[in-house]
Amino acid sequence: MNQIKILASAPLFSGLTGMEIQELLEKMRVMKKIYRKGEVLLCAGDIPDEFGIVLSGCIHILREEFSGSITLLAQGMPGEIFAEAFAAAGETSLVTVEAARDTEVLWIHFERMMRSGAGKAQQTLVENMMQILAKKNLFLAGRVSHLSRRTLREKVLSYLAGQAARQGSRSFDIPFDRQGLADYLAADRSALSAVLGKLKKEGVLTFRKNHFTLLTEDEEAEKAGEGGRA
Repeated sequence: MNQIKILASAPLFSGLTGMEIQELLEKMRVMKKIYRKGEVLLCAGDIPDEFGIVLSGCIHILREEFSGSITLLAQGMPGEIFAEAFAAAGETSLVTVEAARDTEVLWIHFERMMRSGAGKAQQTLVENMMQILAKKNLFLAGRVSHLSRRTLREKVLSYLAGQAARQGSRSFDIPFDRQGLADYLAADRSALSAVLGKLKKEGVLTFRKNHFTLLTEDEEAEKAGEGGRA
């Protein structure tokens, strides 16, 4: 798949033709760079004025804890963007971005993107970026809501009830494996597995891999769902 086809399928360029995308890339004077596995694209503490779009490969977004341990916050696949919030705000990056395997990235200067012209295509690009930032803000707000719960059991129920409400069904898939869910909830994987096992034994839910079904109108789950919909 060539560069334009990848970008055409990315949310940032949604609604734009291949020709419009090519013209915008030329106006924004984007830079393409290849990173080898393990190479750092962005360090915590940097103040980026550019954001990246993954063209091929995969990136890991990491946070170093005070203890020195490393937490995987997210990964980025082809078509996904990263560092856009830091570039937009002109703020210091709180995360490190690393190539999980050989990866090709397109770097776009944020201010140049905002001032690349006054045509319809550029307006669509900016609107898409605003929507991406808004969705990520909602994602983070939801995570804060889940993490504010007192116990891991409550955090798990909050997250799962929120997913059920969002997808409109008590049976749903989540976008994480066990380690990913543990990282998202800032929990130990074995402790998470123990909580899920107990909830299953109590008849609150069933699960297989990343597919879950909530079985009861548990009061904790109802309260959690309200928080998850915020």
